[in-house]
Amino acid sequence: MSKTINILITIDTDRVRTIPNPSKDPAKPTGVAHNLGYMVATGTTVNSGQGTGDLDINALVGDTVRAFATSGSDNFEDAVLLYGMPKFAGDSVMSPYFYINFTKSTVVPQSTSTPLPARIVDETFWFFQANVIAKGTEQYMVQFGLYTRDVTTGQPVLYGYFAWDPTIRVQG
Repeated sequence: MSKTINILITIDTDRVRTIPNPSKDPAKPTGVAHNLGYMVATGTTVNSGQGTGDLDINALVGDTVRAFATSGSDNFEDAVLLYGMPKFAGDSVMSPYFYINFTKSTVVPQSTSTPLPARIVDETFWFFQANVIAKGTEQYMVQFGLYTRDVTTGQPVLYGYFAWDPTIRVQG
């Protein structure tokens, strides 16, 4: 039976911001060390790297992969936008990724002083999604834009584009 594999990507934006002169060209992102991003996968077998930047997962043909990214502050201070997961080596096991969103009820704290009982609110969730289309092993890039807050306006401004390379293995 096909399944949905969720991959949560958290970027250590404090450390990424120490990289001088990052790329401003999304087609040529600055490479980052694997210890600046942390990935957790659900709904699949993890070969290795759960909670690291070297996530290696198993998937089956017909599975759906949904990836989403955030900063350590949940995009409150610095913000991260996942914009690409292109193949760079190996087999072509994934369809092209595309953005999809769903509005669904979720829970938020009742108030700042009393979190329970939770309030139910509608929220829009964004996913970068692709389908597993073939067997093999694919190395791909995780590409993201990092936005920092302008000290005068408080509005997000582009700091730079970055990338690193995990793996997906498709068994059957």
